[in-house]
Amino acid sequence: MLYHVLWRQAESRPENIAVAGERRSVSYAQLFREVRSCAAFLQQLNFKPQDPIILGVPPSPEFHVVFYAGCAVGATVIPVLSSGKISPQLPRVKPRLAVGDRSFLNTVEKECRSLYGTLVWDRKNGLHLPDSERGFKRRGLVREERVIAVSSSGSTGTPALYYWTAGAALERAKLRQELLTISTEDVLLSSRPYNSGSSITNHVILPVVAGCKIVIQEKFQRLAAAEAIEKERITVLYAVPFIFEMLASIPVSFRVDFSSLRLCISGGAPLSRYVYDRFLQRFGLRIRQRYGGTHIHPASSYNLSDVPEAVGQLAGPFPMAVLSDDGEELGAGKIGEIVFDFSKITRRWKKHLKDSPSRRGKYIYTGDLGKADDEGNVYIVGRKSKFIKVAANRVEPAEVENIIRSHPQVREAVVFPLRLGKSDEAVGAVVVRSGRLKPGELLKYCATHLDGYKCPRQILFRKSLPRNLHGKVARFLFEQRGDALKSLETRELAE
Repeated sequence: MLYHVLWRQAESRPENIAVAGERRSVSYAQLFREVRSCAAFLQQLNFKPQDPIILGVPPSPEFHVVFYAGCAVGATVIPVLSSGKISPQLPRVKPRLAVGDRSFLNTVEKECRSLYGTLVWDRKNGLHLPDSERGFKRRGLVREERVIAVSSSGSTGTPALYYWTAGAALERAKLRQELLTISTEDVLLSSRPYNSGSSITNHVILPVVAGCKIVIQEKFQRLAAAEAIEKERITVLYAVPFIFEMLASIPVSFRVDFSSLRLCISGGAPLSRYVYDRFLQRFGLRIRQRYGGTHIHPASSYNLSDVPEAVGQLAGPFPMAVLSDDGEELGAGKIGEIVFDFSKITRRWKKHLKDSPSRRGKYIYTGDLGKADDEGNVYIVGRKSKFIKVAANRVEPAEVENIIRSHPQVREAVVFPLRLGKSDEAVGAVVVRSGRLKPGELLKYCATHLDGYKCPRQILFRKSLPRNLHGKVARFLFEQRGDALKSLETRELAE
């Protein structure tokens, strides 16, 4: 199916640029030719449907070539970072082919004994495909084969592989195209790794479905990204909050032209009001949020209102609700777990979600805590996590984090238990601030918005928060090291 979509675009707009990389650009016709050549190579290796391919090529035209070639033969493409770090679950799926540079392949060959072959890629010459006397021959339409497997920490915090069929991936991209009104005239910018479901959907599949152009940068650099937006006349920027924050921090003395941008979308993590306001002030552009996750794919939401911090609405293609611990739907303003209501989802999507590992009964559980307002706008307040027990009281870390983040001089915050399991268990917080905010000021702010037992007893300021491979805050580090952080936090308060 995905191969067929590329084929159709190559026939209807052969000379249009499909992928503009850092070293070369390819038209739709050229991309299609290279995909067929790579697919012929896979057929020579006797690839069968759902045979795994580890794809460790950085964002580039060659990534698109291997991805669509894998889809053409029904193989399961597993995109990973090209750093050479192989997660424990990859050897267990018994991959048959690995693609990447020689350093990456050396690592994979040591970890994965099931490989039948490798395909070398390098920055200068691209893919080292052998000459083939036989061309690619299609062997049927690939629809139900699991053609994509992406790693996600989901709601558990432990990375696992989540599989998508060709049909689900295509439907997802089509829905995204409809919601965002992406046309052949649009130009998208990508400056993030292709190791997540979001990046594959938005920057590999969606552009081909729409027949538009995607401009690729392997790594994000704020000035280079700003120059690309101006030079390439980027119209749609889909990025994580960090990228929007970095762009907003570009000095006013550095002149940039973002007039071509018609749509800015943030996803992957909650977008703080601080970043939203700063970006709006710097460029006069509003950022809309999208909410979803690999573990709940294809369920998602997209903010169609002008409410800055909303991630979507209760009513939408995937209706949402906010549930209590007892499974009761909560009213406006009350915090609970965000779920997608499977019973209200249209038949178009039920077939893709009926076997979701996150589904229990009529709901698909996200593992995120949030609330809705009177107008049905939905807000994320944090991850669902264990309560912190302060004396006989239970404290929800997400509630405290939400208050701390609402301070105008706070960028990020994570709340965790201090002295976990002991009689004097208390609330601790690590905060990334802007300006010269002092612990005492933040504690006073918390005291005006929270009951006393919910307020942090110790606060540590840091320049950044540790994150896992998926860019999410490594919360477990704080939960496991709460006691170890005590001395640092006490010293910080003393200062």
